[in-house]
Amino acid sequence: MYCVGCSSQNPDAGVFCFNCGKELIASPTAAVAAQQATQVTSAIPMHPAVTSQSPEPPLDFAVDAIRNEYPNLNGVGGWLLWFCFITTIVSPAIVVISSLSHPSGYSLIDICLAIFSVFTGVNLWKAKPQALRLTKVLLAIQFCIGALLVIGELISSTSDSTSSGSTSDPGGLRMLVGSIIWFLYFKKSKRVAVVYGRNM
Repeated sequence: MYCVGCSSQNPDAGVFCFNCGKELIASPTAAVAAQQATQVTSAIPMHPAVTSQSPEPPLDFAVDAIRNEYPNLNGVGGWLLWFCFITTIVSPAIVVISSLSHPSGYSLIDICLAIFSVFTGVNLWKAKPQALRLTKVLLAIQFCIGALLVIGELISSTSDSTSSGSTSDPGGLRMLVGSIIWFLYFKKSKRVAVVYGRNM
């Protein structure tokens, strides 16, 4: 079989060219005729047809390979299930209890973040298309808050150098490191690629 696009020889059973990906023609004379027809039609300006349906996204062969190699990774499970559980239940519960027991000026921000956390966790659990985008936003918010808390702690510890007995709260550092670890998980996880069709 000869290729219309690059005229390279391909196996007889092939449908598309291994070199350039164009459709294959059975004989060299048919390839030349098809190439001439392509040149004639390419000179005519073509406008894409307007359809009501959006085009289908191309299949991601890497995700399909992972699905075939690891069939047990289908569905929310493992570390992904743990993240969903923490994001949807544990973290918002801690924030609400903390905000109710010790109300402050930041309680409203904490509760809004907890609501967004629940919304993100539910989208992840249901494997919605926007789940990874919401997770990226949530992790970016947690990273920024953690960084601000760490910077604030460093500033306050240097200004209070006279009180050597003060202890620091590692919450900001925990949030900062946790958001980085979870971001890397969502970036590299095979389960995430299988469940959502891609990584973050």
